[in-house]
Amino acid sequence: MKKLATLLLAAAMVLGSVAGAQAIDWKVRGAWVMEFGVMDGLGFSKHTKASQRGDDRKRQYGYSSSNGTGDTFDAGQRVDLWLEAVASENLSGSLRFEIGAHQWGNSNRAVTVGGARAQGGGMGDRQGYVMMRNAFIDWFVPSTDLKLRMGIQPISTPGFAYGPSVFAQDVAGITASYKFSDNASLTAFWARPFNDNWGGYENDERGYKGTGLMDNTDLFGLMVPLRFDGFRVTPWGMVGGIGPNTFGGEGRNAPARGGAVVAGISPAYWQKLNPKDGLTHQYATAWWGGLTFDVTAADPFRFAFDAVYGSVTVPDAGYLDRQGWFVSALAEYKLDWGIPGIYGWYGSGDDSNPRNGSERMPVVDMTNASTSYSSMALYGQYTPAALLGTELFGRQHAHVGTWGIGVRIRDISFIEDLRHVVRVNLLGGTNSPQMAKYMLGKKFDNGRTPGSVRGNVFADLDFNNVPAGGMYLTTQDYAVELNFDTNYKIYENLEMLVELGYIHLWLDQSKGVWGGNHAGHANWDNGNGRIRGVSKTDAVKAFMYFRYSF
Repeated sequence: MKKLATLLLAAAMVLGSVAGAQAIDWKVRGAWVMEFGVMDGLGFSKHTKASQRGDDRKRQYGYSSSNGTGDTFDAGQRVDLWLEAVASENLSGSLRFEIGAHQWGNSNRAVTVGGARAQGGGMGDRQGYVMMRNAFIDWFVPSTDLKLRMGIQPISTPGFAYGPSVFAQDVAGITASYKFSDNASLTAFWARPFNDNWGGYENDERGYKGTGLMDNTDLFGLMVPLRFDGFRVTPWGMVGGIGPNTFGGEGRNAPARGGAVVAGISPAYWQKLNPKDGLTHQYATAWWGGLTFDVTAADPFRFAFDAVYGSVTVPDAGYLDRQGWFVSALAEYKLDWGIPGIYGWYGSGDDSNPRNGSERMPVVDMTNASTSYSSMALYGQYTPAALLGTELFGRQHAHVGTWGIGVRIRDISFIEDLRHVVRVNLLGGTNSPQMAKYMLGKKFDNGRTPGSVRGNVFADLDFNNVPAGGMYLTTQDYAVELNFDTNYKIYENLEMLVELGYIHLWLDQSKGVWGGNHAGHANWDNGNGRIRGVSKTDAVKAFMYFRYSF
């Protein structure tokens, strides 16, 4: 870290001298974030993988992909640094670094926290993890109002009620924005999330030769923001092509974010399927269409609404298709001391047939997404500042295949610089209970779908162990969530965030859904023993963040 600080200081001095010669205005912004948190019941399951099998083998982590480190208490930190070189109002360049997250006491480079390497937190450890988040230039086409942004940049789909519901991530691409008038503008983008990550097959039985073939994914988006007095609306759409080798055929050379994207665009039941067993030589086609609006004309009332439909089609492999929809609505009333509101959402869920693909809306990547509906079950309002991660239902899957209704009072303030938000949410799943049997391995496809492995793929899935994280709830499963969050502005540049949360899960533990013992499976224990039905527990958390920004 000392070497890094010295290097950055030297770079700033050099750049400063150059800036003076070329009249470049350098702007520096940044933030330090410190986090301290207590959480229990992350996986909602009392069993470890070993006790789930009923044998004596011990496992360090609990039976859930979301259990993280397994500790009840954790502490960590992260530093964000933004550098901007402004030549004029028509030309600038931006660079953002993220240093950390560093879990205090952790110097194990193999452990990840919040998607970042957790090295550098142990005593005497000098292995500070530095990541470039953004690197792009902004410029206007001469003598026009057309603005272009080129490089690695944040891109997200719009949503005035729930927030982004399809795409919110840093990605390489080009964004073009044009303002027609004070009321109408247009934004279009081309993003390339993945390309040339595939290492090729060991043989050419499928006709591929060499590496890096048909392994690119490209997304093209269009948004038309319209703004009027007391009303704004944004229709939008996005299309994409997904190469059959994008995510590393035969499990080799998969891109870093590949698992999260596969979890968002593939049916959950088939996510363990080896691509070479089921994909074709053709590109998969993806598209989304959405509409979001926000009405403040009846102030102090406010109304907002989101609606999205999406589809991913894989040629000659319909069981890998995925299509579905998502809607959300919000209504609130502004008072002097706070803003009470009611909101809800509904996402289409899987039917009982795994051979016709998934009926849940596909999503690309939601790493940078946030919603004001929750700070625990969903990717919460403060989650982008979090280091250890507190969204229990999974950032990629939080809203698809679920429904929810909630009431809240936000911006509660009786003391200057101190604000609170209180939420109560009731939510549940929209997936067929029959799919739970496939997820647990109680029911197999037995080779009736091309490319399936006769049931030897799915037995390590569960309601809380879908690949890449996230909960999988059926129409028989429900949960209630309580939040009490606080924001205190200590100084002009220093704030303290406190998140308190509790989730009680009513999981259908009958033999027909998640409960009941069933035969052991080859993927777990070579067919020996019996697998216990899941046992669930409640989840609680108390997190505190200190954020110094400049």
